[in-house]
Amino acid sequence: MIKNQLKSKVYKNHAEFSKKFLIFGISLLIVFFEIALAKWSLFFGAAPMLSLCYIFTLLLLCPQFMSAITIILPSLLFEVMGGDMLGVRVTAFYIVALLVTTRLVSNEHDDFISYWANFSLICIGVVLFRLLVFIVLYFTMPNISMLAFQIGVSIVLFPVFFVSTTILLSMAESPIKQID
Repeated sequence: MIKNQLKSKVYKNHAEFSKKFLIFGISLLIVFFEIALAKWSLFFGAAPMLSLCYIFTLLLLCPQFMSAITIILPSLLFEVMGGDMLGVRVTAFYIVALLVTTRLVSNEHDDFISYWANFSLICIGVVLFRLLVFIVLYFTMPNISMLAFQIGVSIVLFPVFFVSTTILLSMAESPIKQID
């Protein structure tokens, strides 16, 4: 009896770890795709923040599988490989994760439009934070139209991430909201 309970507990821990590892691996792939988009002439210097869409969506749908490592390491990887200011993206994304887990997850009765509006505000906040750090460090103003383009494309792509992640989670028979 005790051996069966211990075995089911071990299997549950392995299954939970494998889901977290899969989410981490997908986040790395999204970061690589985001870096590849930044090399295109259309998105040069203002690639959409796909990793922010991914982190925000997963924090809303299944926060139990998002760890701090899943947020920090892909952000740091983008900063190192993408030539971004070191530490700014990590700080902004971690603040976003704290805001989403403390504020937005508790609102279970919100609809998609409120999630989209919250993501829009968070996306604008992240870009403003990065802009403020850039101005403080370099005493110059970057191209605002490129930043506005980055915000706009990220906001437009958020529904695609939200719907596709919801469909993938439902296909994997993973509950979106766990009832305890």
